Amino acid sequence: MQFSAVLFDFDGTLFDTSPGILRCMRAALEKNGYDAHTDEWLKRFIGPPVIPALQEFYGMDGAEAEKVKTDYRALYRAEGVFECSPMPGAKECLQALRAAGIRLAVATSKPHYFAEEILKRYDFYDLFDAVCGARSDDRSGKAEIVAEALASLGARAEETVMVGDRKYDVLGAKACGIPCIGLDSGFAEEGEFEKAGAVGIVKTFEELTVRLLK
Repeated sequence: MQFSAVLFDFDGTLFDTSPGILRCMRAALEKNGYDAHTDEWLKRFIGPPVIPALQEFYGMDGAEAEKVKTDYRALYRAEGVFECSPMPGAKECLQALRAAGIRLAVATSKPHYFAEEILKRYDFYDLFDAVCGARSDDRSGKAEIVAEALASLGARAEETVMVGDRKYDVLGAKACGIPCIGLDSGFAEEGEFEKAGAVGIVKTFEELTVRLLK
């Protein structure tokens, strides 16, 4: 099936933002008396909204999760936001899709302003027809953001596909009637895509480009 619109997750998909996220999350957790474990363990924070992730992974109540999130966001904005790099082949894939007339949008649970800042810094911003991210913690659910991106493009669900690196992307897209291709960039757990219901899995952007344009 050919698609007329493609939605992309951000963290772990378009950009490897893990250096900044992991360092700042570790500092925020340790400041508040939590064991941050290893960097490999902390990778689970790549993808989901911060508050639900802190509550799920640490059993925090709302007030404590909010405190850790505030410390994390302050450090991330000051030091961590640009500790990242584009995924190999990402820009070339986007350029090929645009050349084929496919509409593109970012659909991320990352705060909207962080996503925009990084896209502009690395000259990715103009490759997208829409950039949709979390406007607040109450509006950070993946399904809600996917729906916003779909509406921003004026695209139909049956002609759209999502690309993401975690189960949250697959499940958020599925809630909107959109299939999702998993990009195995090293952040998903083994079997995560299959269990969530991804329609396919690719390991590189080169492989993704071929799949989307064939």
